[in-house]
Amino acid sequence: MILKNKITHLLAIILIILTACNKGPKVIDTAKETSTGVFSNDTVAPTSVKNNSSFTDDLHKIKVNEILPTKKYIYLNVNEGEEQYWIATRSKEVKVGETYYYKGGLLKTNFESKEYNRMFEKIYLVSSLVEANHGNNSNTLNTNNDSHTAQPNPTKENIPTHTEKIVAHKGSIKIAELVKDPKKYEGKTIQISGVCSKINPGIMDRNWIHIKDGSKDDFDLVVTSSVFVPEGTTITIKALVSLNKDFGAGYTYDLILEDGVLVK
Repeated sequence: MILKNKITHLLAIILIILTACNKGPKVIDTAKETSTGVFSNDTVAPTSVKNNSSFTDDLHKIKVNEILPTKKYIYLNVNEGEEQYWIATRSKEVKVGETYYYKGGLLKTNFESKEYNRMFEKIYLVSSLVEANHGNNSNTLNTNNDSHTAQPNPTKENIPTHTEKIVAHKGSIKIAELVKDPKKYEGKTIQISGVCSKINPGIMDRNWIHIKDGSKDDFDLVVTSSVFVPEGTTITIKALVSLNKDFGAGYTYDLILEDGVLVK
């Protein structure tokens, strides 16, 4: 009986030690993982985001020093404060010297890039990288509806809406009407029909949908939603009108629509 109790006690101690070891950051040794792609099977790399954490937890602000592109993804040498390191993310337009944000990141060690015939001692896989001025329409709201004073954001992809007729559902209002008198709609749920010109997915547990309807495309109207909408898709969506919202990390809006729900 004494021997049995000692064995049980020893097993319990070993279990506690193993559990404690697993609480550290996830590190993948590529000697054991032989995938040649940064994102295996085209899946998005998981992040180390904690449940119920705020957006600024685990948020990284980086400046790009060097870009190594491949067909599906890019390697970036970046600075975060005084620290310099490499990250990899899906292929997108990135400029040297510009500032970007990302959240989380999965660390890989001893990663071999066959495209560049080099070994990265450590590199972080990043699922989403956004510009420092992403989706920011602060100081661009023009209540006088003077189209000559408001300028389009040059970082946004210009997806034309005038060539295809947008069929608005009954009850939809035009973006120009909303921008002309936003206080009239503040705190109310409205319906908008338009084209998704850009989307930043999975930021702050929501998707950030940029919408144009041809009535005032020089204003960057953003709708947050739990629904993912591919760029170029025509949608009708209901959402709550909010004014003067600052979510932090560059997400500042004079006018934004929140908690969007698609209308079938």
